[in-house]
Amino acid sequence: KMLLIYMVLGQGAWGVTYSTQSICALKGSTVEMSCSYTFPSGKVTSTFWYSKDTYKNPVNLIDDPDYTGRVKYHDEKYRHTLTITDLRKSDSAVYKFRFITDGDKYTGAPGVSLSFTDLQVNMTAATVTDGDSVNLTCKTTCTLIGHTYIWYRNKQLLTNQEVSLHLNPVSSEDAGNYSCAVKGLESLLSPEKKFIVTYGPRNTSVSVSPSGEIVEGSSVTLTCSSDANPPVYKYTWYKKTVTSPKASGQSYKITNIRSEDSGEYYCEAQNKYGRLNSFTLSVDVQWTMSPGWPGNASVSPRKSWRKCLGRGKSGHPCLDCCPRDPAPDKRKMMLC
Repeated sequence: KMLLIYMVLGQGAWGVTYSTQSICALKGSTVEMSCSYTFPSGKVTSTFWYSKDTYKNPVNLIDDPDYTGRVKYHDEKYRHTLTITDLRKSDSAVYKFRFITDGDKYTGAPGVSLSFTDLQVNMTAATVTDGDSVNLTCKTTCTLIGHTYIWYRNKQLLTNQEVSLHLNPVSSEDAGNYSCAVKGLESLLSPEKKFIVTYGPRNTSVSVSPSGEIVEGSSVTLTCSSDANPPVYKYTWYKKTVTSPKASGQSYKITNIRSEDSGEYYCEAQNKYGRLNSFTLSVDVQWTMSPGWPGNASVSPRKSWRKCLGRGKSGHPCLDCCPRDPAPDKRKMMLC
């Protein structure tokens, strides 16, 4: 009854004025559209919104099965508001307000055009080299008005709140999966898009296995490690003071190691963006004395030896300190 009472007071020409003629909205969000209306005289008997006009018989959204449970009306004096929740792509349409009085009926034109959009991350380049720049944009198929954008990298919130994210210069830490959303609708996140940063070898290093003392006749493996994107495709091994490479491959295995294998080793890692040498690793091969000789000591090849006749200055037969290494098969030796 109260609705009919105040509508009787409506005066003026027939008309409907929409607060906006187009709305861009996200899938799953809630949208409102409103209008004001006038009429010459009489009583309003019905007010509703519709998007389907079947045989010139508009279907009230409240009664439309496609909108069941998702539509609400709010009617004030000469003003009507439509709320649609949980927007679907199929909701994209032109919505019109219609009212009926005891004397006539009227539909407001042109109505409100509702466009549906989702969010997509658009990149000027999906793969860039360390030090370059890139722009990421939270892309929509229509223009969202009055929204603040938020960005995520690997699901971690970033500080940027603009529609575009500018990275300059790019570093390897910027690589990851990016997504965007609008503030207040964080659950309506865009699909993630992968951003790749390429760079030359970094942190190149050498390790040895097994660790500990290296005894002549044993085997050791040197391994080269390096951080690079794309990964290192070529490893080269060098021995300090030796010009030519010793080996290639990520691992360098030395079997039946000898005293002359002692020295400083390093590796070079290379990919399409550059190359980098590791620091040197010292390999010191020890000789193990035969049983029965004093101390069963291991002897560093950095000292020189020769087999002697009689007694050396150590007081023991066969050995003395000399400027030459002995032959490999001369095993019964001891330090002078």
